[in-house]
Amino acid sequence: MTDVYLNLIAPALGSRIERNDAVSLEQSESDLDRIVKKTGVRSRHVVTENEYTSDLALRATNQLLLRTAGKVDEFDGLVVCTQTPDHLIPGVSSRVHGQLGFRKDCYTLDINQGCSGFIYGSHLIAAMIRAEALHQAILVNADCYTRLIRPDDLTTRVLFGDAATATAFSTKRSGLRLIYSRCYSDGTGYEDFIARGSAIHPDMNVLSGIHMDGPGILSFALRVVPDAINAALKDNGLAKTDIRIFAFHQANSFVLGKLAYKMGLLNDQVPQNCAELGNTVSASIPLLLMEQQEHLDCGDLVLATGFGVGLSWGVALFERVAE
Repeated sequence: MTDVYLNLIAPALGSRIERNDAVSLEQSESDLDRIVKKTGVRSRHVVTENEYTSDLALRATNQLLLRTAGKVDEFDGLVVCTQTPDHLIPGVSSRVHGQLGFRKDCYTLDINQGCSGFIYGSHLIAAMIRAEALHQAILVNADCYTRLIRPDDLTTRVLFGDAATATAFSTKRSGLRLIYSRCYSDGTGYEDFIARGSAIHPDMNVLSGIHMDGPGILSFALRVVPDAINAALKDNGLAKTDIRIFAFHQANSFVLGKLAYKMGLLNDQVPQNCAELGNTVSASIPLLLMEQQEHLDCGDLVLATGFGVGLSWGVALFERVAE
């Protein structure tokens, strides 16, 4: 089987920092203290009034191209994962393609996935590279969830930040080797996390914006994530102690702590960055991988796990390779 590598990740964050304090959010201090202590999210990057998903996607992709010192026409695949496109039609990938001058035969696609989107996108691109349908591709994960959040809904407002990442995949040996990936779905949870009034379906007698069943999502994560991880370990003949880092989707500190405790993981196996970034949806895993990669030695294994809206979840096993 052809080896596929995650070569480089570049970020773009919302241009404004919103702090989870009483003054910034115009809420009672007691309510915010209770929520912030539980979630561990102290601040988040959010978009400004005239900043949209495609702006973040363009910035991240442009940074990636600058850092690789490569030419845009070297890439024959561009996949953008977002649930907050600038317009329903056309996709964000079309704007990135046109603005940055990707070649005309570049496979260009939007996928609508949430917090499992980095795993889903990696799985798709790796399969296409292994099938020789692509050679080098960029996966962009970008969302502006704050556009969908009601200002008075503290249960979601304190959690979500706006961000994008651009990740380069190829058969060139550098970065992280993608050893294994598997994706799952359970559409019976369609309404557990849903953005009402966000598209063409009329949602009558309900406030527009994100509606989240917090306890239901937590129960779902605690139910399916350990099983998916254990299946990945079994499929690859590994034990939990063989994994240097478990790169979980950064939902919030409370969820991460529950998952780590249930699986019996060590604190240094479960890094977090949600305190200053919040939940950045499908960009959360690549943001974490970008931060952690410099601390990895050659041969270290990373098991990334995304879970959320859909309901959907997935796992991907990576190995740090010599540059």
